Amino acid sequence: MHPIHAQLLGLTPLKLKARYDTQVASQDESNAPINLQLTAQLTEDICLALNCTDLVVVLGDSIALNGSTLTLPSDILNAQQKQHLWQVISHAISA
Repeated sequence: MHPIHAQLLGLTPLKLKARYDTQVASQDESNAPINLQLTAQLTEDICLALNCTDLVVVLGDSIALNGSTLTLPSDILNAQQKQHLWQVISHAISA
Protein backbone atom coordinates (compact mmCIF):
# COMPACT_ATOMS: atom_id res chain seq x y z
CA MET A 1 0.00 0.00 0.00
CA HIS A 2 1.25 3.46 -0.80
CA PRO A 3 2.23 5.51 2.29
CA ILE A 4 -0.26 8.26 1.41
CA HIS A 5 -3.16 5.79 1.35
CA ALA A 6 -2.02 4.28 4.63
CA GLN A 7 -1.90 7.72 6.21
CA LEU A 8 -5.41 8.58 4.95
CA LEU A 9 -6.78 5.35 6.38
CA GLY A 10 -4.87 5.73 9.63
CA LEU A 11 -2.82 2.59 9.14
CA THR A 12 0.74 2.23 10.33
CA PRO A 13 3.15 0.70 7.85
CA LEU A 14 4.69 -2.63 8.75
CA LYS A 15 8.42 -3.24 8.46
CA LEU A 16 9.85 -6.58 7.51
CA LYS A 17 12.36 -8.24 9.74
CA ALA A 18 15.90 -7.65 8.54
CA ARG A 19 16.34 -11.23 7.35
CA TYR A 20 13.31 -10.90 5.03
CA ASP A 21 13.96 -7.35 3.84
CA THR A 22 15.50 -7.48 0.35
CA GLN A 23 16.10 -3.71 0.22
CA VAL A 24 18.55 -3.84 3.10
CA ALA A 25 20.51 -6.62 1.38
CA SER A 26 20.74 -4.66 -1.87
CA GLN A 27 21.93 -1.55 -0.01
CA ASP A 28 24.66 -3.58 1.72
CA GLU A 29 25.88 -4.91 -1.63
CA SER A 30 26.01 -1.41 -3.10
CA ASN A 31 28.22 -0.24 -0.20
CA ALA A 32 30.83 -2.92 -0.89
CA PRO A 33 34.04 -1.43 -2.30
CA ILE A 34 34.66 -1.93 -6.01
CA ASN A 35 38.19 -3.09 -6.77
CA LEU A 36 40.00 -1.36 -9.61
CA GLN A 37 42.62 -2.90 -11.89
CA LEU A 38 45.46 -0.50 -12.68
CA THR A 39 48.10 -1.05 -15.32
CA ALA A 40 50.91 -3.34 -14.27
CA GLN A 41 53.51 -0.56 -14.53
CA LEU A 42 51.52 1.90 -12.40
CA THR A 43 50.79 -0.76 -9.78
CA GLU A 44 54.46 -1.73 -9.65
CA ASP A 45 55.58 1.91 -9.34
CA ILE A 46 53.13 2.60 -6.51
CA CYS A 47 54.16 -0.57 -4.66
CA LEU A 48 57.84 0.35 -5.00
CA ALA A 49 57.21 3.88 -3.74
CA LEU A 50 55.17 2.66 -0.77
CA ASN A 51 57.38 -0.37 -0.12
CA CYS A 52 54.36 -2.68 0.01
CA THR A 53 53.42 -5.92 -1.69
CA ASP A 54 49.69 -6.10 -0.98
CA LEU A 55 48.27 -2.93 -2.54
CA VAL A 56 44.46 -2.81 -2.79
CA VAL A 57 42.95 -0.25 -5.17
CA VAL A 58 39.26 0.58 -4.75
CA LEU A 59 36.84 2.98 -6.41
CA GLY A 60 36.06 6.14 -4.45
CA ASP A 61 35.20 9.81 -4.77
CA SER A 62 38.73 11.13 -4.40
CA ILE A 63 42.35 10.04 -4.25
CA ALA A 64 43.29 8.80 -0.78
CA LEU A 65 45.70 6.33 0.79
CA ASN A 66 44.84 4.45 3.99
CA GLY A 67 47.51 1.92 4.85
CA SER A 68 47.75 -0.37 1.83
CA THR A 69 44.34 0.65 0.43
CA LEU A 70 44.42 3.23 -2.33
CA THR A 71 41.17 4.95 -3.28
CA LEU A 72 40.92 6.35 -6.80
CA PRO A 73 38.06 7.99 -8.75
CA SER A 74 38.61 5.61 -11.72
CA ASP A 75 41.12 3.16 -13.12
CA ILE A 76 42.17 5.63 -15.83
CA LEU A 77 43.65 8.85 -14.46
CA ASN A 78 44.31 12.11 -16.27
CA ALA A 79 47.53 14.09 -15.79
CA GLN A 80 46.15 16.21 -12.95
CA GLN A 81 44.86 13.13 -11.09
CA LYS A 82 48.21 11.36 -11.50
CA GLN A 83 49.98 14.42 -10.11
CA HIS A 84 47.64 14.44 -7.12
CA LEU A 85 48.15 10.68 -6.65
CA TRP A 86 51.91 11.11 -6.40
CA GLN A 87 51.47 14.03 -4.00
CA VAL A 88 49.36 11.78 -1.75
CA ILE A 89 51.97 9.02 -1.98
CA SER A 90 54.80 11.48 -1.26
CA HIS A 91 52.93 12.80 1.78
CA ALA A 92 52.32 9.24 3.03
CA ILE A 93 56.00 8.36 2.68
CA SER A 94 57.17 11.47 4.53
CA ALA A 95 54.64 11.09 7.35
